[in-house]
Amino acid sequence: MSRPSIMDELQLQYRNFSMKEKEIADYIIRFKNTIHNINIRELAEQTHSSTSTITRFCRKIKCDSFVDFKIRLNRETDDPDVSDDSFSKVRNLYTDIVNATADMLQQNQIEQVVQRIKSAQRVQVYGLGSSGLSALEFKYRLMRMNINIDAITDSHMMIMSASLLNKHDLVIGLSNSGLTEEVIDALAAARQNGAGTISITNYNHTKLTDLSDISLFTPSMHRTGEPRFINSQLAINYVLDVITFLLLEDTELLRNRENTLKAFYHKTNQTAAEEETP
Repeated sequence: MSRPSIMDELQLQYRNFSMKEKEIADYIIRFKNTIHNINIRELAEQTHSSTSTITRFCRKIKCDSFVDFKIRLNRETDDPDVSDDSFSKVRNLYTDIVNATADMLQQNQIEQVVQRIKSAQRVQVYGLGSSGLSALEFKYRLMRMNINIDAITDSHMMIMSASLLNKHDLVIGLSNSGLTEEVIDALAAARQNGAGTISITNYNHTKLTDLSDISLFTPSMHRTGEPRFINSQLAINYVLDVITFLLLEDTELLRNRENTLKAFYHKTNQTAAEEETP
């Protein structure tokens, strides 16, 4: 497994940082492309801290020293494309988020998730807002494979459905922040009834991850430092794409999907032909 990037470490540990450490982390995220030009004293001044605090912070995010931190960050953020073109910027943001997501995923965890989906009697996906839309998309994909799945995007329905689950069922909670109370409460109820629990989230050490058998971590859109980038679901959808891809390696699931698509296309063509008949 590759060494986590600086930005990965900042994100995963952010909830456990002190207020001063969060101020340092925020400064690094905001000025990640130019921070290699300053020394440790200047960074301490900019973040109203001390050089010893900066050194401890670097070690906390698994760097040997401030110099090691600068070298690694410079290598990770070095990008020859400095175009101001909006199309190029958005393309690069997409590339960065997808690459960061791939780096944060652990293959053995993804494979465990796939196996648990395949073996569960029922799968329920919980998400609110934009995460609810991702949950619905995932539901439609797996329904075509003949997997017994539902997407719950209403807070009252979440807790109601979770209370009826058992040890043969599986719940997947989607929450970028890991702080969505409705999703947390539903996972807690599902877990209490013996159901398996999986979360897809940005942050570790949250109530959501504490309630999860497996947590898949994704990069936050805020790490880009670009306030105009508002696609909060890109990383989650990448993870769901990977899970879908692996599920379709199963010949039976692939055949089920092909059969449902054939039936859909046949019905669509039949309806179109009837409408064209004078």
